[in-house]
Amino acid sequence: MNETGESRRRAPWPLLLLIAVLVVLAAGFGVRSWRQHHQGPPDPDPAAIRPWFGPKTAAEAIVLADSQITGARERIERGQKDWLHLEILGDTLVGRYRLTGSWNDLAEADRTLTEAMALADYPAGPSLSRAALSNTLHRLPEVETTLARFDAQAAKPLPDEASSALALRGDVAMQRGDYAAARDLYGKAEAAANNAGLALRQSMLALRTGDPELARRRVNAVLRGKRLTRQALQTAALQRATIAYATGDWATAGRWVRWADAVFPGQWLAQAFVAQQAAVEGRADEAVHRYTDLANRSNAPEVMDALAHLLRLQGRRDASNAWAARAGSLWARRVAALPTAAYAHAAEHELAVGDPARALDLARKDAALRPHGATLALLARAQLLTGDAKAALATIERAEKGGWRSALLLMQRAEALDALGRNGEAEASRKAALAINPHAADPAARYVWFGHD
Repeated sequence: MNETGESRRRAPWPLLLLIAVLVVLAAGFGVRSWRQHHQGPPDPDPAAIRPWFGPKTAAEAIVLADSQITGARERIERGQKDWLHLEILGDTLVGRYRLTGSWNDLAEADRTLTEAMALADYPAGPSLSRAALSNTLHRLPEVETTLARFDAQAAKPLPDEASSALALRGDVAMQRGDYAAARDLYGKAEAAANNAGLALRQSMLALRTGDPELARRRVNAVLRGKRLTRQALQTAALQRATIAYATGDWATAGRWVRWADAVFPGQWLAQAFVAQQAAVEGRADEAVHRYTDLANRSNAPEVMDALAHLLRLQGRRDASNAWAARAGSLWARRVAALPTAAYAHAAEHELAVGDPARALDLARKDAALRPHGATLALLARAQLLTGDAKAALATIERAEKGGWRSALLLMQRAEALDALGRNGEAEASRKAALAINPHAADPAARYVWFGHD
């Protein structure tokens, strides 16, 4: 593919996190411009936010997690190998994964919780922990089966447990593209017991279904909340930045990205956002330096992909290829170890710095499991880059019909329509995308890899 074709590949997102936004009346999609209807109180002042308790840095939190994991393993080795102690080990491994991004911890947690479930007499066992990890691994049928086991337990669940089970069912509905069911389930979970994690889920659902103002208000409520750890506040701040990227407010995104990195320093994903923001703000050399240092320290293929993509946009093909190859090797291992969790990430890698044909195969597999808007947008991108604009348009229309609203999706619609010779419709789609995100067609928007829409 030539440089022009490569420059049109949009950078996607890793884990955590999914996609954004809103569509407008101007193109006949029946949605209003967010800026014309911006309401609600302003964002909280980051300087006024006070963390409650817990480790002050990611390094401290990792040391604590290491200690907890060592203790859990020692208790099991001393003969306390029951399902409860295995659950404790599994949960602490997941906790460390959330700090480091280590898929070795994910894989060990998966084996540990599988063993714990097998040791427990039905319907007892660590059902919620197992369901939560299955959700992280994108094994949606397993989430449902495990939650059915949770429901069969004789004891009435505590409010927090009931809320967690409902929220997980909402996550399944969200990933299957049933946003109305997800909204209903999140609302029921909130009625049972509200928490910051649930509010962030509701925020992202609002963002992805066309209401960034509601998304902003919900995440701001979390940021104004009491008794939150630095890690929790960092997660909320990065989500606020994601909303800002989705609506083209790069200055606000930068403010929250830098605060997120400062409030809980040393966490790799926040550092990746900081590197990205440097590129968005026109300091590409600084971004390359930050990404390179972080990639070497974290060994995270997500960071390597962002770096390879940035280098390719700068015309530094040899350096880009070297990082792409290193990331590709890691993604291949992850696909082999935890395939459902890795399909989308590996497809993103192939689209940006690899082989679009391989991306198409991976994206199809992911869309078959999780046909929500982000996965369908990924599939549409693969279809466009492999020359099937008709199929791409059908995929995009499927996402839109389901209720997904995204400037990226509209830009892809315009690209597909142009390829099909429907230039007037393509121009209307581009205008709709720009009404959502004025930077949607900005060359610098290609640098938004983490938290893009």
